[in-house]
Amino acid sequence: MKDAVFTKDKLCLSLWLVLSLVLLCLAACGPKVPNLVKYASLPDERICRIAVLPFVSETDYPLADTIAYRVFMGELVQTGRFDLAQEGDVREVLRHMRIWPSQQPHIEQIKILGDRLRVGLIITGTVVEMAEVPMADGVNPVIALSLRIVDPLSGETLWHTYHRREGEYYRKVMHFGVLNTVTSLVHQVSQEVLDLWFKKGLKGCTD
Repeated sequence: MKDAVFTKDKLCLSLWLVLSLVLLCLAACGPKVPNLVKYASLPDERICRIAVLPFVSETDYPLADTIAYRVFMGELVQTGRFDLAQEGDVREVLRHMRIWPSQQPHIEQIKILGDRLRVGLIITGTVVEMAEVPMADGVNPVIALSLRIVDPLSGETLWHTYHRREGEYYRKVMHFGVLNTVTSLVHQVSQEVLDLWFKKGLKGCTD
């Protein structure tokens, strides 16, 4: 009887170890996100003043562009590394240039925006996916963002980042609880993107 209990305990331990290894492989060997593509180098000098243009949305989720834009801006402000062009000033310049909320500026317009806003870099964003998927025990939010760091002198994209997460990921893999709203998930995704950018060489005034 004791041997049977011992064997059962060993089996449970083995299964637990196998499950742990599978989860580690999923975290380590899965898609690398955020995904960063560098088309060109960032300026060598520190960049103090930047502008974040209002995001555009490719989803049907209500106010997806506004939610993602405001949250990302807030996270960027929290870093304390940049002087951000005010949202009102950005929107005023866009309005004068007849660039509407659903549009992304082209290269020549980027150059004009950079000059009028007096910024060293411009960030643009697209909400590729935003949803709240019903589950038996709540809601699983989903968010995917496409972000570009653009040189206002040339109008060219320097860095492009794509990042997608589901709230369930943080419970299953990271083990720090479920993120059950799109707003909380956008906060987390924005932090992960910014952490990657700083790690890869983005420098602000205080660096």
